[in-house]
Amino acid sequence: MSAFEAFVTVHQYQLAAIPEDLWLPLFMKLGEDYLDAGNYVELHYGDPLDGYSLHAKGDQALKKHSEIFLVDHAWTTQPDNAHKELLENPKLLERLENLMDIEADEFEEEESEEEELEHDDEAVKTVASQANVSYDKAKEALEAEKYEIVNAIMRLTMDEDFKKESERLQDQVLGQLIASGKAQEKEDKVKQEKEERRKERHAAWLKERVDNVCDKMWSYLQTYSYSVLKQDGQPETQTAWYINDEVGSALCHSSDPNTMCVPFIFSRGASGMIPYTVMFPIKDIASGEVMTCDLVPKNLERPLDKAAYLLAFENRILPGQEGGTQDEIKKLSKEFRDKLDKQTYQPSVGLPKTNCSNELKQRGSDKPILVYTTTEFVRRNLSNSNFKLTDDRSQADIIWSSQDFTEWDSLKSGQLVNQFRYENCLTYKQQLADLIQKTYGSPAWVLPTYNLNTQLAEFVGDYLNNDGDKEDEQKHYENLWVSKPWNFARGIEISVSRNLSKLIRQHDSPTPKISQRYLVKPCLYNNKKFDLRYIVMLTADGTVNVYKMFWIRLANKKYNIDDLDDYEAQFTVMNYSNFPMTQLDYKSFIHNMEKQHSITWKSVQDSINNAIRDVLLAAASEEQPLGLVDKNTSQSYESFGMYGVDVMLDNEYRPIIVEVNFSPDCTRACEYDPQFVNNVFGATFGDQKGLEAFNVL
Repeated sequence: MSAFEAFVTVHQYQLAAIPEDLWLPLFMKLGEDYLDAGNYVELHYGDPLDGYSLHAKGDQALKKHSEIFLVDHAWTTQPDNAHKELLENPKLLERLENLMDIEADEFEEEESEEEELEHDDEAVKTVASQANVSYDKAKEALEAEKYEIVNAIMRLTMDEDFKKESERLQDQVLGQLIASGKAQEKEDKVKQEKEERRKERHAAWLKERVDNVCDKMWSYLQTYSYSVLKQDGQPETQTAWYINDEVGSALCHSSDPNTMCVPFIFSRGASGMIPYTVMFPIKDIASGEVMTCDLVPKNLERPLDKAAYLLAFENRILPGQEGGTQDEIKKLSKEFRDKLDKQTYQPSVGLPKTNCSNELKQRGSDKPILVYTTTEFVRRNLSNSNFKLTDDRSQADIIWSSQDFTEWDSLKSGQLVNQFRYENCLTYKQQLADLIQKTYGSPAWVLPTYNLNTQLAEFVGDYLNNDGDKEDEQKHYENLWVSKPWNFARGIEISVSRNLSKLIRQHDSPTPKISQRYLVKPCLYNNKKFDLRYIVMLTADGTVNVYKMFWIRLANKKYNIDDLDDYEAQFTVMNYSNFPMTQLDYKSFIHNMEKQHSITWKSVQDSINNAIRDVLLAAASEEQPLGLVDKNTSQSYESFGMYGVDVMLDNEYRPIIVEVNFSPDCTRACEYDPQFVNNVFGATFGDQKGLEAFNVL
């Protein structure tokens, strides 16, 4: 097999997007790392865009499929690491500023006199009055005396003989200071303080430059995916974000492009892989003509989704290729929100009912109920004599799994499992949002939420409808959104931003995401954000039970909307991070909340319970694929579900349902309440003692 044939074999899937006539020239250029695009194309500035655009050279016409060019990657990163990487690499930072047409201010190396001196108009007037001199003379004396008012007055009022004696004494004291070394010590201290001020100013200057690049990079970032082998030998797909070099980044968008631009990962065998972008004309391009590609992902089909997506690409869209106006996007979103606001709903629980629970209850202590579990906190804390652990799942009466249960067809008649077959409608964030929107519409206990895969235009329109103009900066300041993966927990890949380009480009994340309005005015506890974790059970007959004891997750720092990057101020989940976690007893929390906010907690708790009940009853009332009910299945087993429901309060003490979590880890619950597991199992079968630990809704 020739080297070219081996190249084709290894890269066949990537080559499928490239005309076969271009495979050999691509192979030759890759082998030599031959970047020859500059022989055929050139950058223009301000024509036809405000920034850079790419054109065929004035003396070069490009025929369709006639050439293929390698485009280098200027930067490959992960968005979470971008800020740190740029702080550590000034040359890369400067290159990206030039590529993105960002004009950075020069750093002022020396502090100006105006910064060092405290110009105080009242001080000047005081010296002028006391010394009986003009304003200008008083100011001149103050500057000479480093704004020491008393010294300035003495300077202006002492006679010449007294001045000479004073200067002699000063020289004498100064000589003694020099001899003692204190003068040098003072001079060193002044230099050190000046250097520290310089470092602070330089750090602030550098951070501002990095922030500007990180804000604008979303108009240039592209992605490619690749597989790596995990320790267990299984492949795992990872995604890299990259910015093309100056040539590739100057391509502008057109829905009718003349150029194809795709990532190409060149495998050099043992030498590793080198990422490029390959570019080739897919139409005849006249000399001097602007070169365009299609920046819109293929999975966006609705015209206004495409138009909304393109709002992320400032100054990279060929005039006339926007695909839709902002007014059209805003109108679509307003109509969507209006429809949700008018919606009403009355749940009618429709979960299938069987008698197996009653059969199990009647067994009594002489024949204990067998429990099979893969959950450690259940195994360690189930001590009720009515239950007995077993390692044989087939013989178990109750199956309690901490993983997604999949062997539904293997369940025997009368077995009880701690999961509903379709509970993704609650535990997947995009499905929970869909459930709520199609039942209640837009209830007060949820924040506006959008699936970025299917509701991109509605989200962007909502952002634009709530964004401030130049006269309303506060509205823009508070137009904050949090992006969350559909099915991750523990705060993984969650980010908060008001940058519309960044929010739109979350659509391209390898992990599908929702975008949810950020609660900018939360209720605070000691000036810190908090959320509340409730353990909630949904039984087979549609009863919702909320455990009376709940857990408070408290931010480590005071809430500060000015610093969105400070995790310890913006987020409350600390037990899965390297940050310390504040332990807070729920009874003490209630006492302090009532004292701090002059409220009665019972009314707050009632509204929380009502919101939780509404969420779970909607799931229990609706058929698949929206809810839990599967009318087409004649099941012989019975299900119940236990969920971790996270709730926040706004500054008017109204509950906000944040998310519903699958198979919550209740290890901490067992530490607070040793009877927690016994109460849960007892309540499952209607045992009065177990139910006393719950609010039965």
